[in-house]
Amino acid sequence: MTGVADWLGASRVRRVALIAGFFPLPVVGLISAGIVVMVAALRGPREALLDSGLALALLAVFALVAQLDAVVLVGSAALSCLIWVTLGSLAGWSGSITLAAQAAVMLTLVALVLLLAATGDQVVLWSGLLETVYADLQQQGLELTVDIGRQAVLMSSVIAAALLAGSLLSLLIGVVWARGDRTDRPGWQFSELRMGYVIGGLAALAGVAALFGLPLYGVLLVFGVAFVFHGVSVLVWWSRRLSWPRAWWLVLCVLPLLLPNLLVLELALLAALGFVDNWYGLRRSDS
Repeated sequence: MTGVADWLGASRVRRVALIAGFFPLPVVGLISAGIVVMVAALRGPREALLDSGLALALLAVFALVAQLDAVVLVGSAALSCLIWVTLGSLAGWSGSITLAAQAAVMLTLVALVLLLAATGDQVVLWSGLLETVYADLQQQGLELTVDIGRQAVLMSSVIAAALLAGSLLSLLIGVVWARGDRTDRPGWQFSELRMGYVIGGLAALAGVAALFGLPLYGVLLVFGVAFVFHGVSVLVWWSRRLSWPRAWWLVLCVLPLLLPNLLVLELALLAALGFVDNWYGLRRSDS
């Protein structure tokens, strides 16, 4: 182990404190995820589950002291840790970030289908919550004209897509930390990520179904997230192949901040790039 893995691997107390401390915080909560994935990939699920269990106990103490809802906080943390341990263990067992990423996508799709089947009418399920949210925004002076019924139909898929994005980011962070500077784990390179023919085929079928107007409840959002990551991996591969400036990726992050209207277009182009590479292979060397 090198770098971050060495520093974290030297002390279980340090790992547990960081997992518990960062989990409730927005954005930096990915540090907790990365640590769990890293430990699972390098040391296996038993070690990662032990770290997670101790972190959950510490998180429960934090919640009680801060008078937070310990059941909700610890419950969400337990589910998150289980996902992170699973992804990290798959990456470590298979030596492939691709297999772990594909598993994350398939698990998300299965969970979404089960949720849609169990809950039935999505408008009934989500309309009340959305009406409350928009009522609160109006009280704060924000007047928004929205189609609550249409948004309600998509809400389950929006949440699933967001969870998938977080899971894939967690996987990437943990694998990067676990890999460090070592070159003997080529399967752990993000530039090798590929969604595969099964996910690609399901995405194609969903696209055809959408053309015929069949109700998909926004499932294309999940496929979109998967192929955005695939598309970025293609850019990473070519950046190394062509020796692009090391900060090239900042363009992808800064442009949507400067021109918010470009965000949807950028994500669509990245997803299209990933989908095309999945079938035709845009990452080919001359040798």
